[in-house]
Amino acid sequence: MKSGKESFSFGRYLQAIRLEKKISLEKISQETRIATGNLQLIEKEDLEKLPDEVFVTGFLRAFARAIGADGDHAVQLYRARLEMEVKLSSAGSALPRSSMVLWRNLILSLTALLALIVLSLFFTSYFQGRTHVLESGGDRKADPHVKETIHQSPQTSSTEKSALPKSLEKLILNITAAEDTWIKIIIDNEDAREYDLRSGEELQMEASAGYNLLIGNAGGLELKLNGKPVKISGKDGEVVNIQLP
Repeated sequence: MKSGKESFSFGRYLQAIRLEKKISLEKISQETRIATGNLQLIEKEDLEKLPDEVFVTGFLRAFARAIGADGDHAVQLYRARLEMEVKLSSAGSALPRSSMVLWRNLILSLTALLALIVLSLFFTSYFQGRTHVLESGGDRKADPHVKETIHQSPQTSSTEKSALPKSLEKLILNITAAEDTWIKIIIDNEDAREYDLRSGEELQMEASAGYNLLIGNAGGLELKLNGKPVKISGKDGEVVNIQLP
């Protein structure tokens, strides 16, 4: 298992060493002449509010030097995070094109389901009418075969059940952290959600169309989609992008 120092988060890496050595942000600010607010943004990994990359890399090296950490490692983690953001942005821009196909398939599936419902209502009404006619036949002897046919409810056959649209099934994704890692998830083309997971922590997600995952440590997660394991292609510590199903 990886400790906080070996986390895949540049902010957590620096913060863990700083807290371990009991060094305040104010002291680091005095030594490095970096504003305390920027030091806080680094530990929070607020990429939107941090300045340009060339400034941030300088901040990271100075921060690391002030607390006795590895500046090159901190910069490497920061650049890996930037690369992850680019991949996630590219993956998100590709989703609208595929969503048109998903909507078309969903409309076709709903049309087929509506047709099955209409047919079921028609046959139900038909057999109810037959029952009324036979019951009003007076003292005529009922045919046992006809009676059996009348009381047989027009249920959906196994063939019709198999024809029900699979696209209406929910996609349940179970995520288990084997090691500390972070993950960003886009569900059904909605806004991205980000999680920092510790070893042993679990998440369960539900989607209708699919997922787009950006994983900070390919070897740190175990995935199951509707109970079936999902293979993650990548090495320990490698950032990977997965689209499901």
